[in-house]
Amino acid sequence: MSTSTSPKACGCVQIGINGDKPVAGSITNALNANVLADSLGVSPLYRRETSARWQSAALVYKTSRSHSPVPPGDSTPQFVFPPPVPEVRASLRQISQETINTPLSLEDIANVNRRKHLELGGKTDASGALELEAIAAVHELACSVESISVSEILPRTCDLIFVNLKTVEGHPYTLELTLKGWRIASTHTDCMNGDYKQVDLHTRYFSNARELLHFISPGHILHFNDILSERLKQLETKEEAVHTLTAC
Repeated sequence: MSTSTSPKACGCVQIGINGDKPVAGSITNALNANVLADSLGVSPLYRRETSARWQSAALVYKTSRSHSPVPPGDSTPQFVFPPPVPEVRASLRQISQETINTPLSLEDIANVNRRKHLELGGKTDASGALELEAIAAVHELACSVESISVSEILPRTCDLIFVNLKTVEGHPYTLELTLKGWRIASTHTDCMNGDYKQVDLHTRYFSNARELLHFISPGHILHFNDILSERLKQLETKEEAVHTLTAC
């Protein structure tokens, strides 16, 4: 995968998007061993629980969209996990029913999670809601950044996820996602240590990933518009070609 990080033998599947294409990370020997352990049902309980949350979140998000995050004809699975736990999926379905818009948007999911933070009072929530928000952010911000992916190196738990992001201006960031919201953990990739000279930068929370992107990347909207314009031109050219062939 072409992201801001290189594949590591950490036993995790990298979830990321380069430009606008969601791709799966390289499968290392360590990862192959973990996948085999998952398939045999002998992997550690914590790993099976983590895998189930990510798989369930991916399925809920994918089925809520009008199009698949995986390009048609791409036989490579983006998420290589064991079957999801029914209880986790049921909890995520509840989230989708609570939101206003269909398909789910990252803002919808973020609003539910911020409300959960207030209701739970900081308690751990293992429903997969945080994973769902991370997947939505990676998918929906792909065309507005140079690269974005869930970190393979930093901790990835039910209440803490780190996302690597590189803006169109070329600035790398490590973003921290909790039920409380999003914050800038570091101005470096795969790093949890902030700059003590920029305390205000690292202590400010954002309600969702798009709001944070507005703050760190003034040029992301223009970049998105350029990509959209190019896509529309490609679509128009394709339709003209089809019309010409039909006329013949």
